[in-house]
Amino acid sequence: MIAIIIHGGCRDILPSESEVSTSLFGIKKYGEKGFSMLKEGKAALDVAEAVISMLEDDPAFDAGTGSFKNLNGEVEMDAIIMDSNYRCGAVQCIQNVQNPISVARLVMEKTPHKILSGIGAEQFARAHGVPLHKFAEGEADSHEVKDRKRLLGDIQYYTELRNNDKVFSTVGITLLDTQGTLVAATSTGGIRMKMPGRVGDSAIPGAGTFCNEEIALSATGEGEGIMRLCLTHRIAMEYRHNKNLTDVCKIGIADGSAIDCICGVIALSRKGTFSWVHNGAFMPVYHNIDT
Repeated sequence: MIAIIIHGGCRDILPSESEVSTSLFGIKKYGEKGFSMLKEGKAALDVAEAVISMLEDDPAFDAGTGSFKNLNGEVEMDAIIMDSNYRCGAVQCIQNVQNPISVARLVMEKTPHKILSGIGAEQFARAHGVPLHKFAEGEADSHEVKDRKRLLGDIQYYTELRNNDKVFSTVGITLLDTQGTLVAATSTGGIRMKMPGRVGDSAIPGAGTFCNEEIALSATGEGEGIMRLCLTHRIAMEYRHNKNLTDVCKIGIADGSAIDCICGVIALSRKGTFSWVHNGAFMPVYHNIDT
């Protein structure tokens, strides 16, 4: 059996028709490529890295090339990959790489650690041959940050601005390969106009991403709320008692709604059942399965 499900982020406000079309096209295009790789017998880890890299290279999504800039006008990215053997690697606030998901996999396979962050993550990437990548003008999100000093110093003003910005186009994947390995992976440029050094939920095991022997999950949405809930781990633990995947996903998202957290999740079980649930206005998803 093989299966794949991909998301392109959860938005609180319905995007324009062109943005909807572009997101759906990209998710389907890369999802089909990933599914073909699985049918060829490729390992889930390889497929997850390849598909997330494609999404990172597509400026339509908030990951890699399309990452939102922080208040300093810089790109800081988070990414994680995790498999059903509880192996995990992640990077947080990494800069100057094209595909943070590949560095996350290197962390998993080449270090005794699970997460590297900031300059340390970048130094590690260079030591393992990952080339320097400077985002060209217009390559990353071009939203102009005004009143940067005020935003950094006036928390009330910054909070009001954040409350009015509900675009979360993180990318994620869950998949099952012919060897029965489950994998979950997530990549993001974080939220638009975030404070420098801000870490979201995506690259935190059990918050935005989780995988064990039974289930793989990737979340998207308001990271601060997802972290408070430990959303993906919460759903995975509920799944041990309730094997209806859609039910447990709905419970998790309802918990998000209860704390005013816009969020969505994709989930895939070892049995090949899959589901996705969100409480936003739009979440592009692709899925396919071959039994």
